Amino acid sequence: MRLRGLLKRKIIRALAKDSRGTTAVELALILPVLMVVLLGIIELSMAMFINTVVEGSLKDASRLGLTGQIQDGTSNAQAIVDMINEASLGLLNLTTDDVTTLVYENFASVGKGEPLTYDANGNGEWDEADGDTYTEINGNGVWDKDLGVAGLGAQGDIVLYTVKYNWNFLSGTIIPILNGVIPMSASIVVRNEPF
Repeated sequence: MRLRGLLKRKIIRALAKDSRGTTAVELALILPVLMVVLLGIIELSMAMFINTVVEGSLKDASRLGLTGQIQDGTSNAQAIVDMINEASLGLLNLTTDDVTTLVYENFASVGKGEPLTYDANGNGEWDEADGDTYTEINGNGVWDKDLGVAGLGAQGDIVLYTVKYNWNFLSGTIIPILNGVIPMSASIVVRNEPF
């Protein structure tokens, strides 16, 4: 019995002093965390790259409307989409439905709706059931969340160009909370030049 106890202690001491294989165990513990961080950095970098490309190409594309240039054989909206798709190096495939242009009278009215005079629940939205009231500005008889009018406008008009698109994660299955998709958008406001 005593011999067995001595052998156990000797084996345990020998194993405790043996450091072979510790690097493999440490790597097995660290590698999953390291891979998630690395994939996250790559995904974030790609999303930032696409957002920067869309914003820059939207700025360039808005020059078409800003200067009143008419495109031969295609609409200005399609020309804007084509410029953005080309600049994204094939990572996006936008359509004209992804781009909106709204015309405003002045810069102060961009993105603003008809003002509420009474907002019962304080949500900033008109709700007839709550007894909310608003100031009618454009005379159409309904509350407008945004006073912009669709189109590219005329000389001197203020135009808001907006692109809304979904960025699909390259590793979409790893991040199930977002279903592999991040909704993104880019906007620019310009005043049309005299054409």
